[in-house]
Amino acid sequence: MEQRIISNTIDNFVKAIEESKIKAQLLIVTTNKEKKLIDSDDTTYEVVKKKLATSSKYKNVKLLNYPAYSGMMAHQLNFALQAIIKNNKNVDKKSYFAVYNADSNITKQTLINMCKLCQTKSFPLIMQEYAAFFKNLKSLSPLMKGFAIFQTNFEFTNGFTNGFTNGFTNGFTNGFTNGILFSKFLRNHVVGHGLFIRLDYLQKIRGFTTDYWCEDIYLSFFLRSHDVKIYPIFAVEYGESPKNLKILMKQNATWFKTLFENGKIYSDLVKKHIDRTSAFSYLINQYRGAFAWLFLPTLYLAIIFYLFLLGNWQLGIIFLFSYIATTTIRYWLSNRIVELLSHNTMQSKLYLAFLASFAYLISNIGPLYSLLNPKRKKYKTER
Repeated sequence: MEQRIISNTIDNFVKAIEESKIKAQLLIVTTNKEKKLIDSDDTTYEVVKKKLATSSKYKNVKLLNYPAYSGMMAHQLNFALQAIIKNNKNVDKKSYFAVYNADSNITKQTLINMCKLCQTKSFPLIMQEYAAFFKNLKSLSPLMKGFAIFQTNFEFTNGFTNGFTNGFTNGFTNGFTNGILFSKFLRNHVVGHGLFIRLDYLQKIRGFTTDYWCEDIYLSFFLRSHDVKIYPIFAVEYGESPKNLKILMKQNATWFKTLFENGKIYSDLVKKHIDRTSAFSYLINQYRGAFAWLFLPTLYLAIIFYLFLLGNWQLGIIFLFSYIATTTIRYWLSNRIVELLSHNTMQSKLYLAFLASFAYLISNIGPLYSLLNPKRKKYKTER
């Protein structure tokens, strides 16, 4: 729960801002909705309020409370945006609105690299720091460790790697130049944590959508339909991974619902002035991803069981070995990328990648749960 971790998160951000020497204000946004969800007067708002009163080092930390007893993360973000605009009438093209979660963990290097990116790319509209879900890795079971690697791989395959290919070449050593593959053929995306969006642009597009459960999935589609590039920040945010299958299933079901509504998002966007070629190619990519997430794990399992049931042990072993080898290599590579970006040595990379190859075989439990429970309410991830 946020009350348990928010204090350390605030200290982490204050330290990163101070050490990077950037000009920034930290806004903590809570909501009255929390009062309905917990049986305690110690809400996140009260915890933060007490903490900020303990030291002058929190003078640049501001506490906002979204007053409604309903709503989603996008409502809180828009509430914060309005507060910023109210106090800053003249928004320049060098100010950014950054979004992080209560369990986010950044370093000064994130902010330093973000500033470098601003200089080399003339203050781009969108920058994104992608996450590795390793913050609680040691406390997880082998299966949930596999899922932590699986989700991290998605972030860095569809997010960082595609964004890097789209926006940079020779980025690790020789600075930044033009991309090496036309952007509309890549399925890169923004995420609702680690997102840096230029404040004047966010104001122009009127904030975040509240029409869909996952505002980041909609925003990714919106950006692609307007050919806005997403530039990855060369750093890693460390977040927590779900501690059990039940939490993971409900979390993934929430994501899948919005992902499966991309046809509706496309219909909404074509009513506006957009690049239809980019939007349609992205729609195809999104549906390809949705169907792969829903069906491929079951297909792999069906093939494995079918071969062994037929008694074709030789072919079954070859297929199983090929699957484990190729997926383990893929997940090992994403672990290696995290190492390079974080400058931290990761223990047991190969073993964790091996666990992820097995976690993948049941990774469609979230999409299946989403389809079987269409009338469920949006699930708020436990932290």
